Amino acid sequence: MIKNNTPLISVIIATYNAGKTLETCLKSIIGQTYRNFEIIVIDAASTDNTIDIIEKYNEYIHKWISEKDSGIYEAWNKGINFSTGDWIGFIGSDDSYYPNALQDYVDHILTCKSDLEYVSSKMDLVNTNDKYIKTLGEKWDWKKSRLMNTIAHPGSLHSRVFFDTYGLFNTKYKICSDYEILLRPGNAFKTSFFNKVTVRMAQGGVSFNEKKLFKEHYQIVTSTGKLNLIIAKYYYCLQIAKSNLKKILRKIGYNI
Repeated sequence: MIKNNTPLISVIIATYNAGKTLETCLKSIIGQTYRNFEIIVIDAASTDNTIDIIEKYNEYIHKWISEKDSGIYEAWNKGINFSTGDWIGFIGSDDSYYPNALQDYVDHILTCKSDLEYVSSKMDLVNTNDKYIKTLGEKWDWKKSRLMNTIAHPGSLHSRVFFDTYGLFNTKYKICSDYEILLRPGNAFKTSFFNKVTVRMAQGGVSFNEKKLFKEHYQIVTSTGKLNLIIAKYYYCLQIAKSNLKKILRKIGYNI
């Protein structure tokens, strides 16, 4: 069992021109019922009022920087290096935690074995108008997860030992590096899942570029995931077909 009943949680936010949403995100962390956390903001040299918002909440932020980077995963890697927490989570600047999210995570972690590397829950997906779309998130299962990403990564927590063991995010990937890193442990990955919704995620962002997403996914499952090329190609084609079908149905009034 984990002996530390109040593990420090590092929450990392990557921002770029996030002035419209960052304050809501920060408030959702600051207002958590669980208090042993640190906030780290890595900004990519924003030109809007993002820095003004960061400075407004500076007393609650453990560390922040603003400088150009190559994308979200370089920002997250910087955040990891600045972090001091026992557990590390990542949340988008347009996402938000539900009030008991961190406490729910800690309560669950304390029921698990001490060698736990990763824990996830569920998330509510909303559109840009904050209208609910659906709830996502399943447990990590090697056989299924190397075919498709079934977990809700926003808000999930990685142990510090995980990054010490498997390294940082691969910045070669611009959309799916958070998926690739979870494939590195293979079938030995020590994970846990609890059936609660902890975070609200806004639809959109770089991951909504489906063509690039499918291409990266194929590269990752065949390299890091060591998936059979024929099976990987089948799922690649299936994803494209499903995406095209959805687009056709939306044009005729069926939004699925």
